[in-house]
Amino acid sequence: MIGLLNAYHFDTTPGSYQEKYEPIFLDYLKKILPDHEIKTYQVAQNEFPKSTNECEGWIVSGSPASAYDNDEWINRLMEFIQDCHKAKTKLVGICFGHQIIAQALGGKVENSKKGWGIGVRDFKIDQTTTWMTPELNKNCALLFSHQDQVMKLPEGATLLGGDDFCRIQMYSIGNHIFSLQGHPEFTREYAKERYDTRIEKLGEDCYTKGVASLNNKTDELIVGKWIQHFFNQN
Repeated sequence: MIGLLNAYHFDTTPGSYQEKYEPIFLDYLKKILPDHEIKTYQVAQNEFPKSTNECEGWIVSGSPASAYDNDEWINRLMEFIQDCHKAKTKLVGICFGHQIIAQALGGKVENSKKGWGIGVRDFKIDQTTTWMTPELNKNCALLFSHQDQVMKLPEGATLLGGDDFCRIQMYSIGNHIFSLQGHPEFTREYAKERYDTRIEKLGEDCYTKGVASLNNKTDELIVGKWIQHFFNQN
């Protein structure tokens, strides 16, 4: 069983856009992890596993929150991440998950002065791991939606990919942590809906370029294969 730590849904108002995220993520996980049962925990509402071995591995989702916020659930999530790391329990981080794993383990996350990274973006693969299949050996393209960035890797982390806009896009720690800034789970429709609500924050030029890029090819199924192999290997 794989546990999805949903850090996206902290506004419990009915009809919130945050409610749409979990079904999208679960659809993606059914495609890439067909042999695994998925159990969801609403960590942004303080619903946490009793222990790190309640599931065989964990995925920390994206979130509108920031890893450096001082909310109770964020501090509690960082403690859970630290416990997973000590136990070498398998852990995947996506966007906010990527950032909070770094923050929890001694790295550094900041609001980037470069602004928002949205739309389909390519980044260079610097190094591969045993679970990264060879279809992509130079570049990877995913959907993005972030302004915070990991600025400093945790101790013992290996940089796997990045670009000039965001140097730390993908990293690993040993064989038990795999972390991505991009959103392989996003659909184009959901990404466009999120960008539409943030035009003022994004700025017209960033929004226009980001939406135009949604026609570009993405590699979420290949990345999904990496995640599958990551969880399946010893």
